[in-house]
Amino acid sequence: MQANIASDPLLAFAILNEANRTVPNKNSEIKTPFHAASMVGMNGIEKLLPHFVSYETKNKKNSPHLTEFLSQLQTSYEAATIARHWAIEKLTSHEDDIFWITLFRDSARWLLWFYAYPTMTELNKRISLGEKANQAELAVLGCRIDELTVHLCTFWNAPDKVTDSFLTKFIPNTKEMQSLAHLAHHPDELPGFTEDKRLNILVNSPLIFSYCASKVAHEATLMRWDSKNLPFFYRVVATVMHRRVGEVIKTAHLASTEAAKLYNTGGKIPLAQQLLDPNLFTKKTKQAIKTKLPPIDALKAALNQTPDMDTKQKANLALKTINQAIPNAQHNIIFKHSNNRTGPIFQSGYKIETIKSIKWNSPSNVFKKLSNTRSAIHLFGTKLDKLLKDFPDTSDKIIDPNSHLMLASTPSSDAEVMIFWLETRKEFSESDYKNLKRIVSLISHKPI
Repeated sequence: MQANIASDPLLAFAILNEANRTVPNKNSEIKTPFHAASMVGMNGIEKLLPHFVSYETKNKKNSPHLTEFLSQLQTSYEAATIARHWAIEKLTSHEDDIFWITLFRDSARWLLWFYAYPTMTELNKRISLGEKANQAELAVLGCRIDELTVHLCTFWNAPDKVTDSFLTKFIPNTKEMQSLAHLAHHPDELPGFTEDKRLNILVNSPLIFSYCASKVAHEATLMRWDSKNLPFFYRVVATVMHRRVGEVIKTAHLASTEAAKLYNTGGKIPLAQQLLDPNLFTKKTKQAIKTKLPPIDALKAALNQTPDMDTKQKANLALKTINQAIPNAQHNIIFKHSNNRTGPIFQSGYKIETIKSIKWNSPSNVFKKLSNTRSAIHLFGTKLDKLLKDFPDTSDKIIDPNSHLMLASTPSSDAEVMIFWLETRKEFSESDYKNLKRIVSLISHKPI
């Protein structure tokens, strides 16, 4: 019976609230569902069951709000288990009470995720982007979730200790938390002792474990174990337990492992599993798995991402793409033609001195046609030999008798034209020619 009650937090919470409703004079004594079950008996439990609606979590894909509901339950179990282990380490003798108090602190949060999934999604997004939780809750919900939980738990007749775990009368406020954390400032040394009477009372209250464990579990779930906010709570707990910070962290990790074994609801990956490899379940890993695009597709993606590239930027990208997509091209030049002048802006394969020695701006019927009309041509053998006289002066010295030459041109802006020169001493295939035309087409200027 105890195992069944422990496995269903909603049933356990309902039994606990029912016991405190029917036996109000013992409200402060009934803190665990097992004690509550013995108080209300089987008849009392039987009366509660019709109020529950069953749901299936296996053999089908759960809806987002149910998945998040189960995820929140698991996070609460992880927090409760961490709080319980910290209490055991301090020998408080309240470990079972602290387990259930910590678990039920999130009861209102469970229901918010189930019934107000879009609102809570927006809230979590704000927090994950760096907004403080209290500010995000006030902006999205109009109140703090802790305030709402206190009112609901009072209405449900939950044990006083559950609501006490939210009140600064029983747990430290922000300034007091900072004072406690400061006492454990050196991680390799035992924390100091406080002489403040109020802090001494708080340090000796087990409710501080419940508060800090909830913060740790929710922070690790939302921001992972490497969150920069976790060390603050570890230091507070180190002061409370008078242990080194490393021992506090070790206990929290061991507790999360126990929770993964005993209370895995299937809503999310257990926190303990992240400890096997901090990068295993992070966004960074998903980004690293991206497949590499083929060169011409990568050029298209780059042009779409930055549509206002100038001629020089386009030429640089085009040359890189040619070197990858047309490996047969041994020598490449990209020219810019504007204001009746033609000159190379990028090249690969030739000696720079040789390129500079050619009079590219001299009269040329071939370049004149390329600069005035979108075109592409593949020349070799006799056809290439006949056209050499129409090329720019002295450009024939970089043409070999066995050369294959591909020429293409297209406007790159309203007043500029790009001319492509691809030459090889081997041979260009039909596929090479098609790839060049695809590249030229992509970088072509499209007037608005």
